[in-house]
Amino acid sequence: MLAMPKMRTPEEQAQLRALVNSQLVGYEYRSRRSLLGVPLVHICRGGVDSPGVAKGIIAIGDVAFGVVAVGGLAVGFFAVGAVAFAAVSIAAVAFGLLGVGAVALAPMAFGACAVGYWAWGLVSVGVHAHGAVAVGLHVSGALTISPEGMTLPQ
Repeated sequence: MLAMPKMRTPEEQAQLRALVNSQLVGYEYRSRRSLLGVPLVHICRGGVDSPGVAKGIIAIGDVAFGVVAVGGLAVGFFAVGAVAFAAVSIAAVAFGLLGVGAVALAPMAFGACAVGYWAWGLVSVGVHAHGAVAVGLHVSGALTISPEGMTLPQ
């Protein structure tokens, strides 16, 4: 048997409406300090009308560009996010010099699927590949594919 939904008072309805509306409105913070015109810290969460792009030395936002960037899409020297492009990147999909993530494409890659010169992961492809399935010139793992041939697990 289904229960009847609770009837809300007008005050509760107003509080609920304000809470929902606060989630739809973006948020932005810029530090007063800057370096060469770039804010030291920029935090930007997008709302209904804006995408939430943060640009700063330390940038946190839906899309973040900075020396240290954290966001859904993060670009910088050190980046953390869903998708990251950086010298050092930690993300679901990571690109850079050192990539750590579910999918990592970097000269030194660590991930479930790792592609790079040195690759460590469940599935790894690279000159030096190490993983359960490893494809490359110098390989180690359960199933390896190299110029010498393919080795299967015993």
